[in-house]
Amino acid sequence: MAQSGRTRSANVERKLSCVVAHRGASANAPENTLGALQLAIDHGAKSVEVDAMISSDGVAYLHHDDTLNRCTSGSGYLCAAAASELDELDASGRHTTFAGEPIPRLDRAIALLVNNGIGLNLEIKPTPGLETETATAAVNALRGVWPHTLPLVLSSFSKEALYTAKQLWPEAPRGLITCALPVNWQDELNALACTNLHMAAPLVAPESAQQIKSEGYGLYCYTVNDVEQAQQLIGMGVDGIFTDRPKALLEGLSQE
Repeated sequence: MAQSGRTRSANVERKLSCVVAHRGASANAPENTLGALQLAIDHGAKSVEVDAMISSDGVAYLHHDDTLNRCTSGSGYLCAAAASELDELDASGRHTTFAGEPIPRLDRAIALLVNNGIGLNLEIKPTPGLETETATAAVNALRGVWPHTLPLVLSSFSKEALYTAKQLWPEAPRGLITCALPVNWQDELNALACTNLHMAAPLVAPESAQQIKSEGYGLYCYTVNDVEQAQQLIGMGVDGIFTDRPKALLEGLSQE
């Protein structure tokens, strides 16, 4: 039986709602920058994923690597540099049209997203040994300013960071990031009161996806830049797909 127009529209909207811009539109702009976030917004993304780390004086920044070398004009550990030093660095990398793009402070990214009504998955990305401090800085930047009407998830590979977030802001949804599905995944999610499990897309099997969903948890997958793979994951019931190419996925998934 043919689907009604209303059903087809609902199916498309459900697919599009799964798209999460990974570090912004990071295939076409320098990752974890305001430029990448704005481009993702311009491309139609309704939610983004970014990484949070801290400076030597405890200021939260958007950045993925422990060191500055790959993505900025600086070098050495980000956590060893003061905020005043980080503010002077260029994070444009190979993207010449974004020359001079800074490493953004988390509070500036939050303001941009809130002003545009964009959901946020904030990955707490501590340098080992700074789990509590990084989670604390991230929570402090968000709590009190993030609207309850906008989607928010605090995620991390670090159980210590998630535990700190739970203690400081128990109402904020949390997601545990893994690669493959842990044998004791339910115990781990329960211990941290997590609502989501985030897994590497190639390691998600239909059976495990069904089990996770049947237990009432959200399931998110990283990093997917192929429309066909995204379609398959959505067919398994996956709730969110992190992608470097939000425009391509949104356009591909809109075809019903």
